[in-house]
Amino acid sequence: MDEKKTFEENFARLEQIIKVLEKGDVSLEDSLSLFEEGVQLVRRCSKQLDTAEARIAKLVVTEEGEPSIVPLNLDADDEGV
Repeated sequence: MDEKKTFEENFARLEQIIKVLEKGDVSLEDSLSLFEEGVQLVRRCSKQLDTAEARIAKLVVTEEGEPSIVPLNLDADDEGV
């Protein structure tokens, strides 16, 4: 698999694999190969999403009333934001 593929390309390939496996008309060996590729794609997509999430920033207002860009921290309890 190509490490340089975009999330969309990886996700599209994963969808193709799922369709083929759902049809059920491939051999057991081919099914296992496709399943293994699918697992790798899921991991790669998850990593790409984690990377994108890390880049997300939210706009907040400082105590002085000025807008500021800060990294989004999904783990912190930020007063319901």
